[in-house]
Amino acid sequence: MNTLLNEFGWAGPGAHALRAKHALNTSTFVHCMGIDVHVSIEGSGPDVVMIHGFAASLHTWDDVCSHMSKQFRIIRFDLPPFGLTGPVLDEHGKVRKMDVAFYQRFVDALLDELQVKKCVMIGNSFGGFLSWDQAQRHPERVRGLIISDAVGYHAPLPIYITLFTIKPIAWLTQYTVPAFLLRMAVRDVYGDKRKLKKEVLNRYLELFMHKPNRSAVGKMVGVFTDGELGPERLPEIQCKTLIVWGGNDRWVSIEMAVKFNKDIPNSELKIYREIGHIPMEEAPDRFAADCIDFIEKI
Repeated sequence: MNTLLNEFGWAGPGAHALRAKHALNTSTFVHCMGIDVHVSIEGSGPDVVMIHGFAASLHTWDDVCSHMSKQFRIIRFDLPPFGLTGPVLDEHGKVRKMDVAFYQRFVDALLDELQVKKCVMIGNSFGGFLSWDQAQRHPERVRGLIISDAVGYHAPLPIYITLFTIKPIAWLTQYTVPAFLLRMAVRDVYGDKRKLKKEVLNRYLELFMHKPNRSAVGKMVGVFTDGELGPERLPEIQCKTLIVWGGNDRWVSIEMAVKFNKDIPNSELKIYREIGHIPMEEAPDRFAADCIDFIEKI
C-alpha cells in the first residue's frame, strides 16, 4: 500500500527524513527572504556560483563540483520550491507566486547574504536564465558567465512543464502527481538515457514528490510563460561568456544556443553532440574541464 501511495505522491518522506538523506556534509541552511535556503559551499579560491534548473536541486552539480572545488570556492543552492529549500509561503501560510521578479530578488538577496562580491556564474536551464540575468543586472559582481541549455527566449515548452501551466493540473498537484510522469521527464533530459543512474533518478523523485515542493510548482511555472524574461537585455552583458549546449537537447532547442551566441557579445559556443539538456550530469568531466579552462582565461 505504501508503494502505491508513493507512486501517486500521496505519501513519502517528510522534511526531516529528506534532510537526513539528501543534505551534504557541506550543507547549511541560510535564512533569506523568509525561508531557509539549502546552500552548499566547498573548496577555496575564486568564487563560482552554480544554479540548477526546473525540478532539479544543487545535487545536479555534484560531479562537476568534485572537480572544480579543487581550484574554486563553489557556492550552490536549491531554488525554491525545489530540493531541500521548498516553497515560499505568504503571511497566510499559502504558497506564494514565484515570478521572474521574485527570483531576481531572491538571487540578489542570497548572494548578498553570502557576501559574494565577485564571482563566475554557472547556470543550467532556468538557472541559466538566472545566471545571465545576474550578469546583465550586476556587472560589478559577475566577472564571467557560463550558461548551459539556458532559458532566455520564448519558445514552446516541454510537455512535462506545459502540464503544470494547465490550471486543473496545477491544482491537482496539491494532492497527487503520478511518479511515472516524473520518471519520463527525468529520462527525457538525458541524451543517452542509459547514463541516468538509479540513485539519481530516485533523488529527483523524492525531492520533487515531497508534498510542499510539488504543491508549489504550479505557482512558479509562470516564469516561463509570463513574458518577463527580457532577452533584449542579452547584448548588455559585459563579461566573457561560455555557452555550453547538448546537441540532443529535447527541452530547449539548439537554435536557442545559436541565438544566445549571436546576442551575447564576447561569447563562445560549445556543442556536446549526443548529450541532452543537462550536460553537467551527463558529461560532468568534460563540462568541468571546459569550465575550468574558460575561467582560467578570463
